[in-house]
Amino acid sequence: MSQRPRPSAGFNREAQLLRAFSRRRFIQFASTASLAAVSTRLIGCSPSSETAVTTGDTPASSSGNTLRLLTWPGYDEPEVIRGFEEEYGVTVEFKTYLGGEQMLQFFNQSPAGTYDALISDGEYVTKLMALGAIAPIDPSTVPNLSDYYPVYQDFPGFYEDDQMMAVGTRFGNYGIAFNQSIIPPSEVTSWEFLLREDLAGKLALFDWYLPNMGNASLALFPENPNPYDLTDAQLEEVKAWMLRMKPNVALVTPSVQDIVNAFINGDVTAGPVGDWVIQNAIADGNQEFTAIVPEEGAIRWSEGAAICADSPNPELAQSWVEYMSRPEVQARLANAQAYKGLAPNVKVIEYLNDDEKQLLGYVADPSDASKLLVESQLERTRARQLPTQQDEKAWQDIYNEFKAT
Repeated sequence: MSQRPRPSAGFNREAQLLRAFSRRRFIQFASTASLAAVSTRLIGCSPSSETAVTTGDTPASSSGNTLRLLTWPGYDEPEVIRGFEEEYGVTVEFKTYLGGEQMLQFFNQSPAGTYDALISDGEYVTKLMALGAIAPIDPSTVPNLSDYYPVYQDFPGFYEDDQMMAVGTRFGNYGIAFNQSIIPPSEVTSWEFLLREDLAGKLALFDWYLPNMGNASLALFPENPNPYDLTDAQLEEVKAWMLRMKPNVALVTPSVQDIVNAFINGDVTAGPVGDWVIQNAIADGNQEFTAIVPEEGAIRWSEGAAICADSPNPELAQSWVEYMSRPEVQARLANAQAYKGLAPNVKVIEYLNDDEKQLLGYVADPSDASKLLVESQLERTRARQLPTQQDEKAWQDIYNEFKAT
């Protein structure tokens, strides 16, 4: 097993200085609006009752035989983590979070050295890097990277300049999910679908500005390579588009389960929430649900594994990062009970059964048999990012106005 080089002494000194004022920086990064929204894909989606050791309390500092991780739900399921514990003869303890801002909150409220490693969405890796909270990763210690889709071999959100800071573990998109027993799939091809008058009071949305406004940006400016790089005038057009959609919105919630229940109960017909939200329901026999990536594209979320700069067990943490890059592990994570996802490692298909391939999209694209559906979706989605020309508050203010209207 290759060993990760320890962070340089200079990096550690910088990290200590940054952690000294991390709470103030945290307040700067974690806006009140986004804390209220909890920026989550999962509130209300309980992790499996058969999870590994998962605590709601902040764990004590880590020790040599125990690896402590801060992750989304799913990573703690036995099918995912058991192999690591057996291979390395260690115990892995988890604290799970329900959104990027909550992850930052947990991290900043804990003493240095509490966590060895964590899972973060791409845009929060950027924030963690700014805090000096995570350590560099030597790509040579993650040989499975060569089997990743090219976009995740050097995903910009996981890098600081040329230095890798996180390794991709799972991704998904916020396309249009809908009930195909009510709406024929042939009618759901574009984001304009969400503006139809016959959908009044029939849409469900996640309560987070980044995916919703990113999708609105794609609806208006599909040729823009970065949906979050907008002029002030373009941002006003996004606001207007969101307000046109508002009469159709019945539910805005950070809870996956609330959205799933609304679909199952018939309270909503569609929503820009992606396939991963409804795939547990589909697996349970609700074949009337499906999802597509509109012709303009959709926003994509990306999770990555990172090593905490203050980890007491950096070599073991590095081993976990390498473990999470393996195709057989990402196959179990893709079909986690908490929620589904897709794997950056191309070889994951070798470890999925036929039902999993069908459910997750590892089958031929009906419109292009030369590709898997997951590959076509990857090509047509854009990474979720932070706004570039305005600060986050400008976007959050628009989103809050949209909700309040």
